Amino acid sequence: MNGEEDIGAEYEALLQFVYMAPVGIVQVTNDGTVVMMNPTSAQLLLTIVPDGNLENLFTALAPVVPGLRELVSRDSTAIGPLCQDLRANVPQPDSREKDPCVLSLSLIRLDSTRVMALLSDVSIVAKRERELREKETWHKASLQLALDAAQAANKAKSEFLANISHELRTPMHAISSFAKLGHGKSSDAPREKLQRYFENIDGSASRLNRLLTDLLDLAKIESGKMTFTLVRCDVGRTLAATMAEFEAMAHERGVGLIGAGDLPVAYACIDEARMKQVFANLLSNAIKFSPKGSSVSVALRQGTAETGDECISVSVCDEGPGIPPDELEAVFDKFVQSTKTKTGAGGTGLGLPIAREIVAAHKGRVWAANRPDRGTEFRVDIPIGVPSAERNERMVA
Repeated sequence: MNGEEDIGAEYEALLQFVYMAPVGIVQVTNDGTVVMMNPTSAQLLLTIVPDGNLENLFTALAPVVPGLRELVSRDSTAIGPLCQDLRANVPQPDSREKDPCVLSLSLIRLDSTRVMALLSDVSIVAKRERELREKETWHKASLQLALDAAQAANKAKSEFLANISHELRTPMHAISSFAKLGHGKSSDAPREKLQRYFENIDGSASRLNRLLTDLLDLAKIESGKMTFTLVRCDVGRTLAATMAEFEAMAHERGVGLIGAGDLPVAYACIDEARMKQVFANLLSNAIKFSPKGSSVSVALRQGTAETGDECISVSVCDEGPGIPPDELEAVFDKFVQSTKTKTGAGGTGLGLPIAREIVAAHKGRVWAANRPDRGTEFRVDIPIGVPSAERNERMVA
């Protein structure tokens, strides 16, 4: 498969993700003309546009969310979020028996001519807010807790949507830009410069592929279709091989990577490819959020887990900003990132939840703890198990 086919395949995967997304995604021009929309958006807007023929989003939403066209036209140069969580009450077909559907609308400018609209049904959250305002009894406290949980989930979803738009747009923009540069200068540009263009295209395509892989892994986990083939492996060798892949990243960021030469031989029953995925996520995060001149240390030992079972323990320690104590568990939730590591370094909050599911499928445990001096330690306990001598164990998460 050549470079153009690779890019086409990645673009096709991106379109499939947009098509299957559980939120409404509509791409429009500056005046609201619809360029692309997914089936979820058509379903959410069905009462506004009964025939499903949506030509102009701003015109269709004007009765319930006025002023969108003026909002978008204020500044066509500011790339990024234009508005978040605008609420719109959409009447149901039989309003006498049903509460109105409450839509949440966010607008993100992709470039000077394109805007992405994100639509989601927040009727349950809105209903809880309304109930909380109406009730003045002791029951108000329990409703507040429910509302807080719903708002936290909605906030995590909004942050995920903002992150995912950035993570998708950045490599696609790079691929398009360098492809245009290469095409325009193919006849007279030095070979070295053209080579650099292709390297940048390949790097951006790889970044997009990693993101789509995370999304597909998450979908497999949630649908119970992720499979694991367990074989007896040297976990120390697996960890050392993963560390070797991150030496260049650590060197580029001025971070020391310590421990690769001191890993003992330690056998356990694992899916080696999936466990490398876990180690890679922990190493990537540790290096990414460690300051220049600091170190990331890795250790492996054999011991006893909290359950009393014999296990292999792997620890990854960084010298970064640490994680607030009340977020040490939350960082393993989908789409959640620590408030101390939202530095613009990228990420969608998918790596740690996927890592936890993989470790759980091995009957193990992964958790985080702040170190006494500075930084965070992520630890993975893997039970030592031996698969059947006849065949490999195969499990479904």
